[in-house]
Amino acid sequence: MKRESIDKAILTSKTAQLGKETLISLIERFSGFKIGEILANNIATILEKAVIKKKYENNHVLVVIDDVSRAIGVDKIEWYIKWLYELMWKISEEYKPKAVNFIATTSEGISRRLVARHRHATIYLIWNLDKSGFEELFYELNPPSYTNFNDVWSLFGGDLSKLIELAWLWRWDIDTMIRYYRDILRELVIELMRKDLVKELELILEDIDNLSKISSHEIDLLEQILV
Repeated sequence: MKRESIDKAILTSKTAQLGKETLISLIERFSGFKIGEILANNIATILEKAVIKKKYENNHVLVVIDDVSRAIGVDKIEWYIKWLYELMWKISEEYKPKAVNFIATTSEGISRRLVARHRHATIYLIWNLDKSGFEELFYELNPPSYTNFNDVWSLFGGDLSKLIELAWLWRWDIDTMIRYYRDILRELVIELMRKDLVKELELILEDIDNLSKISSHEIDLLEQILV
């Protein structure tokens, strides 16, 4: 959820252009809050005040809130997802669209465990880009000539957050970045050895789907630590 400007914070389809004056008047009522937080917490108002001018009935409605944990905080994730669920049904009952749905993304690993405790949300992992999309972003970030794309692809496998981290935080210094994460992994392995979870780690290294296929306290504990 972008925090700096309305233009960057909201994108809509041509059939549901949000009235900018509505958003400006909404945001002007708040002070000391980030734009992303205001918008995330006022989805219902935005839909009712700005989008309602376009008929919902017999139309498809999809609302996407990007990186909601940054906008409202991890501590409010469970409440927020339940609130979106209730809002979805309210819109469905009052305005009779063909279909209505909400997608809320988050970059915080702990969010998955919090939301998974409830039945009103379906969870998907969407962190990977395919190779062509990853390559396009790679060159958009203006890498130095000595940085080989195939090496970066082999290292990250489409993880765009790590590509951006390499470019902005590590200034394309792959070796230093690898050493940093090797130290973190070394500490992680030591912790798993102390908790006697090495066999479970080997199982998910062989097949990541074992996290969902195998039900045990040890696997659950391992997943919590890895997240």
